[in-house]
Amino acid sequence: MEIKVLSGAIAALGVLAGSAGSAYAAKFATAFSVDITEGDFLVGETFSGQVTYDDSQLNGMGTELVDINTGLDSLVFNFVGPDLTTPTTYTEADDATGNGFPIAIFEDGMLAGLNYSAEVSSDIAFQFLEEPFGSGEYVFFTDDFSTFAFNTGTVSFADPKPVPEPGLALGLVSVCGLAARRKR
Repeated sequence: MEIKVLSGAIAALGVLAGSAGSAYAAKFATAFSVDITEGDFLVGETFSGQVTYDDSQLNGMGTELVDINTGLDSLVFNFVGPDLTTPTTYTEADDATGNGFPIAIFEDGMLAGLNYSAEVSSDIAFQFLEEPFGSGEYVFFTDDFSTFAFNTGTVSFADPKPVPEPGLALGLVSVCGLAARRKR
């Protein structure tokens, strides 16, 4: 009897592991960094963030867009607050553009750029965008509208990492617990 229960648990684990590819591969997180290279403030500073998205809408060929309504799960950018020194985290909810933003831009299945902007204060804003438009080069801009100071920076994306689905981990724990309990 123990052998049947154990072999059933092993079979269930095999099914869960086999389905893990589809549950595991749909969500990805890509870290990014912004290096401020030119401008009037924060030059030489590096800031970081992460984009989490569902890649099931991507076919992996050419230019593809994923927005907050079609698979962009979250965007987090660790930058500065109005005093330009206090670490401040901005999210997709802070996008100043409106409905359907931010947008993650993919080239041949890989995250290549962002279209995202947020207000740091009533006078300061930042923006990720393609510059010059149509070039395929994505940069970071910061504008201070009261002093007309600005910054530009380069954006670098890391390799995407799969985000495990919570249901898969819970399922594996349940099956292993059931197998251990029945073994007694």
